[in-house]
Amino acid sequence: MESEQSRGCMPTVDPHAADRTKVTASLVREVRSLLRRVDKLASAVRAADDITTTRLTAEARRAVEQLVHQLTHLQQTQQRRAREAIRRRRFPPR
Repeated sequence: MESEQSRGCMPTVDPHAADRTKVTASLVREVRSLLRRVDKLASAVRAADDITTTRLTAEARRAVEQLVHQLTHLQQTQQRRAREAIRRRRFPPR
């Protein structure tokens, strides 16, 4: 029986892993957009000159930054695992 390698076909990828990677990529885009909106809000709040609102806006920005960091890390991990899975399928251990 011929293998995928010998037929010249691309190795198959786990569709569920691909879906998770796409969802994570979408979340990263959304949270980065949210960070830009929080930055605009922070600029407007500074003009209002209210200490409590400024503090809360800064806390919100820090939380969104943490979310960007976490999701970016998750995305990189998923991409690395996908590359490793493809590499294992292309070059199986002998």
